[in-house]
Amino acid sequence: MPTAADITRMTYKGAEQLRSEQRPGGDPSKLDFGIVPTCYNCDIPIMGRKPLICSGCRSAVFCSKNCHTANWKAGRFGAQGHKFFCAKNKVHMEKVPQVQALLKQFPWGRIETDGTFAEPIVRAYHNVLGAEGFGYWSIPGGSNPHLQQPSNTSGPSGALRVDDTKGFEHGYMLLSNKLLTDETGWKLEKRLIPRLVFELGTEPELASNVDIVDWDSWYKWRNIPKESPAALLLHYPLTVYQLLVNVLQVAGPKRSSSESRQALNVHYIGAEVELNMLPLFSELALLLPHTDIKMTFFGIAVHSIVSKAKKNSIAMKAKQNEPVYTYTSPASCGASTLSLFLHGDHENWDPRLPLLLGSKPDAIVGLNAGLTSYPAWQFVILCCHTDNTPFAVSEYAEQSAELQRDAIPQIIAHALPRLHSAGMIGPEIYNLTRPREYPIAFNPFQRPGQRNLGSVRLPNVPNGFTMRVVGGDEQEIIHPVSAGVPVPVPDMSELLQKTEQFSLNRLD
Repeated sequence: MPTAADITRMTYKGAEQLRSEQRPGGDPSKLDFGIVPTCYNCDIPIMGRKPLICSGCRSAVFCSKNCHTANWKAGRFGAQGHKFFCAKNKVHMEKVPQVQALLKQFPWGRIETDGTFAEPIVRAYHNVLGAEGFGYWSIPGGSNPHLQQPSNTSGPSGALRVDDTKGFEHGYMLLSNKLLTDETGWKLEKRLIPRLVFELGTEPELASNVDIVDWDSWYKWRNIPKESPAALLLHYPLTVYQLLVNVLQVAGPKRSSSESRQALNVHYIGAEVELNMLPLFSELALLLPHTDIKMTFFGIAVHSIVSKAKKNSIAMKAKQNEPVYTYTSPASCGASTLSLFLHGDHENWDPRLPLLLGSKPDAIVGLNAGLTSYPAWQFVILCCHTDNTPFAVSEYAEQSAELQRDAIPQIIAHALPRLHSAGMIGPEIYNLTRPREYPIAFNPFQRPGQRNLGSVRLPNVPNGFTMRVVGGDEQEIIHPVSAGVPVPVPDMSELLQKTEQFSLNRLD
């Protein structure tokens, strides 16, 4: 079984091959950095033969007709069979050209023969692929996208699994006493770096004077060439921008002014790799003029790194309820401020915690969330519905987002009897059960390029799609209530009867 270090060495060799073929007389198109396909049914790598692609959806990959037939009515581990997903997959596959067009605008945006994007090759090409010592680019290097794996994964697997680099921990740089600079964090040529410290006259234009709606407009605004791989990291802060401005509409570049500043309190749940690049969230201060942003990070990785904090380390500031990072944008950009906090006392977000009492956030965000894959999200969903706290997430795939959307009523119904017996009253029940929309949209600030998944070819991209879970009152379906008339309380007996129609066997 190869290690993360083995895979890294192989990737650097591949990047050197690419560099060689880009020289005069070379032919980069003859290289293929696609991955070994795996069967959608048995999860076994398909080697030495051509994989079979479902003719209906052109998405699912199978090793044989037998596996295709076996998976048609019933999937693995009790999941729905491919028959349930095939027609939906065909619709989702219509987004493939859009995902590929977003990638192809970049000189480094290669699409492999299997439709994937070999992002590690681009990192290695710029000598920024690795674990500790690679600044903002530091990653554990394994095949697991998250620290804690989804609760609904079980059973054997034949697909290649690579463990993370031993001893690597997200946010390890916070255990030191020195923040990274533009140069030590990005580790790129100066012309490729979207700087945060500017020489006089080199600042970007005031964001309220520019329409920044996608990567093309952002690169032009920041005056850096698309040769820069900055989008491979900045999809994190720019997706937060997309959630706050266009999905939840709690902030905007034209909302504030020097005479009327906005204070914005954001809770960011589930941060992991983001802890290695905290200064990059300063982009929010440049994008939102005249705004004072407080952002607090929550999650298992946050709790872990804060628990290891030692005297004089950056992480120790979290134990003292101080920001671990601050930034002020240039006066010409609106003099916005950003203060980043780490909530390390607990692994999960809970508004009942003493530090959070009386400090309701203006918005809650979660990136690549997997709302129904991790049980801790269910409490967040219930609290945000009950309190009408704006909450939005990104998901890798449109299909995943639709599954999350369809599961939310089940989560609510499953919890309703318990909440009722605990004394939840009229207005809270009304907020929890009133009709809501959960709109899903293509994220123009997704990380460029299809993920390297071997068994499906659906558009699947880090921060690929956004979903509003709870919006402001003006975004939700509102039942008008006359002044002085109490909010109508749903009939509890009817609601409790409806809960019997739902099953959470695939969610718990």
